[in-house]
Amino acid sequence: MTTDIVSEGGEDQGAPARVSPSEFMRQLRPEYYSDTVERPTHVLSADRLEYHLDSLTSRNQTHEFEIFCRKLCERTICPNLRPQTGPDGGGDSKADTETYPVSDEVSGLTYIGDANSGRERWAFAFSAKKEWSVKVRADVKGIAETGRGYDKIIFVTSRFAKAKDRARIEDELSKQYSIRVTILDRSWIVTEIIEKERTYLAFNYLKVGDDVGDRRLGPTDYSRSQQLADIERAIEDPAAFQGMERQLVTEALVAAKLSRGLERPRTEIDGRFARAIRLAEAYGSYRQKLEARYEQIWTAFWWYNDFNLLNASYDDFEARALESTHAKNLEFLGNLNQLLVNSIVHDHMTREECRYDERTARLIRALDVQARDASRPNNSLEAETDLQRIAVNRAILAQDETALSSVFSGYSAILDKAKGLGEFDADGVIRFIEVIGGVAGNDPAYNELVEKLADFVGTRKSEAEGALVLLKRAQKLDLSADKFDMIRWLGKAAIGLTKREYTAELIDATQLLTLAYRSAGLHWAARASCCIAAASIIVEGEKDGDLPASIVPTMKIWTWNALELCHLPDVLFAIQLLNGCLAGLPLTEESKAKVREDLIELDMALGCLFLNLKENDLRRLEETPDILASLSLFMSRTALLYSLGYPEALREDGSLPKEETDEAVNRLLSTLKSQPLAESLRGPLLLNQEGRQVLVTTIMGMEVEVEVLESRHIPLAECVLGSIEAFFATAIEKRVAPHTELFRISIIASEQAQDPAIETNELDMKSTVTWPASLQLVSIDRQGDINQFYCEVAAHILGAACSVKDGTALLKELFADAAVQQRIAMISSAPNSYSRTASQNFSSLADWKEAVSRSYPLREQRAEVPRIELAHLRES
Repeated sequence: MTTDIVSEGGEDQGAPARVSPSEFMRQLRPEYYSDTVERPTHVLSADRLEYHLDSLTSRNQTHEFEIFCRKLCERTICPNLRPQTGPDGGGDSKADTETYPVSDEVSGLTYIGDANSGRERWAFAFSAKKEWSVKVRADVKGIAETGRGYDKIIFVTSRFAKAKDRARIEDELSKQYSIRVTILDRSWIVTEIIEKERTYLAFNYLKVGDDVGDRRLGPTDYSRSQQLADIERAIEDPAAFQGMERQLVTEALVAAKLSRGLERPRTEIDGRFARAIRLAEAYGSYRQKLEARYEQIWTAFWWYNDFNLLNASYDDFEARALESTHAKNLEFLGNLNQLLVNSIVHDHMTREECRYDERTARLIRALDVQARDASRPNNSLEAETDLQRIAVNRAILAQDETALSSVFSGYSAILDKAKGLGEFDADGVIRFIEVIGGVAGNDPAYNELVEKLADFVGTRKSEAEGALVLLKRAQKLDLSADKFDMIRWLGKAAIGLTKREYTAELIDATQLLTLAYRSAGLHWAARASCCIAAASIIVEGEKDGDLPASIVPTMKIWTWNALELCHLPDVLFAIQLLNGCLAGLPLTEESKAKVREDLIELDMALGCLFLNLKENDLRRLEETPDILASLSLFMSRTALLYSLGYPEALREDGSLPKEETDEAVNRLLSTLKSQPLAESLRGPLLLNQEGRQVLVTTIMGMEVEVEVLESRHIPLAECVLGSIEAFFATAIEKRVAPHTELFRISIIASEQAQDPAIETNELDMKSTVTWPASLQLVSIDRQGDINQFYCEVAAHILGAACSVKDGTALLKELFADAAVQQRIAMISSAPNSYSRTASQNFSSLADWKEAVSRSYPLREQRAEVPRIELAHLRES
């Protein structure tokens, strides 16, 4: 690649030229920059403009000068100016223009000038007279005597004013009239017009300069311009983002990036970034605050070669970034640290000037803490990757080839660890390894790394590409007729798509797999798939700063499935999130109306569930009506209170109109009780409470019960049932038929056991699962063992309760079937996904959590027990 080099002004022209960051990045990433072929260009020199300003009165252009000054002040000082005021139309001794009041909400959205102009009253006076000092005294006196209560007076003159004289007169007038006075002279005008690329103002309003160009937008710039215009129109209306302030921050940052890509004047770009930072500080999440400041610094470096801003802003940004415990947030700081390295390598700053060593040491300490946290493997590996990048930079700065070789070995170890981590950002590692090839030469260690990288990419990419083929095949099938084939294809596809690069496809696969399982009556397997889909959507939301709207249909499916399972905590949790979606997502009015209709339908369905409960289950719900009221589930609250025997309370609070007769109420609730959901209810009511509970599924006509004595084993029971359903999903094709109506599994804990075990009594049709007390379902290190154990449980049921022609051969065939193994592996990952869905990611998306908490607060759920308890829902 050819790199343009520039010689910086003020240096010895015989010195070696240095690489300009803006030119380097323009060649490396041209898509970041404007693709306009010709720009509108007004040729105007400073000398010509100065002469024109000096001779305004001789050409009788004082009125044009006043308009020009107002337009210039609108673009540099404050946009909220109105034309001449006063009884004489703005003549001498009156303000030529003044600010008009603007609300804080509107002034906070501006990206030009001082936001205080929206709260204070400022007056402006413009003059082309030669005796500017006399004129400014007269104008300030006249403006002050109007009694309008101005907070500031700004005087703009076309003449040169010595800095000493200007400062003296400003102080005198400010003290005399108790109003802040600022004088701007010809030097200021020339700087704002020539240096800051506003020559179009002089050309349009003073008729000075030559127009030598025509604007021809490139296709990318055309798209950017349209997007920018749309965003600015939306931002101008404060009501458009009421209740969705996080979205406003995102839009403001996007506008700044679009302006950067269009290569608008720097003052405009800086203004938009300043607006984004201001809005982020007022309304944004932690990551939005960090990202807005990062983008401002990154832009200054790569677009304007502004090394001073990088150096001056680094410490403040570092202090903010080091508060985070997420490697993805520290990656911002790592990128700025990389800019320090670039500046040192190309002699823009010395190592001492940018304090590289002390700043890098602090970053290393923060990353090292996260790299050692084995409980978060993806985050740990991200941190380890950043540490390796710092090691590369240090080796390059020290010109230490031995150290560089050891870094290559470190990257090799990272590739080994990344094989089992689907959410790890492998693309970033791949790109960096390719980039450092430029300094590696023919290093044997780097050559080995490249070979390993080729194998890694082949395995990771080809597996996912093959999974995409399976997904496309499943998408063409008919859900009602081909559900078992869909389960087969999608189970294999979902495992192959558990890579960050294919998150969108994984979401599609798991959502469709949820529907296929549910259509087949396999509701626990459907629940597990839905957990994975929801968690994947939230991971995307964490990355982009906005929760995707696809969470809405996912949570709707979750709710209906939970209703059929009689899993009340799941139902309430999902409805809680749907309410949050309605309050916090930027949905269209049509979509919001549809969500409201869905919530009403779910409310009625939950009422149907309550009306079909047995007496002993109803008595366990004495505290539930308050929860239902807090979630606006008034129909189901009415049904529950009525079933509990409180019709008088319903009439007193107006839930049942007093004019309605008991017969009419009975008819209404009888209709609700007989809704189609009543025929789909499966198993006893689940509340996730302490004590004995039984979870149930039906496999090919055989009921399978899983009994737990402690609530902490409920997630295990859910996984056992889900894996059994996944195992037997396609067993009907193998001519498997159960010969018993009921098979029972009991789960007990053991302090001594190291590995899970199962014993089966074929006479009683019962299995006992012994689970080690120390073994966590979400343990990454033991996932392989846990998956294998789920298969073993299913095999025990097959051998004890089913008739098959050759059981041994069938078991060998099933365990050799990758599709079966992969479906069970998906079920095994559900607890981790549920924990992520219920706590970590929702709580880290500050915009989502705040939107929900305004009406239905999310509780802080314990990550080690991935479930929702009814009592905790009541507290929230």
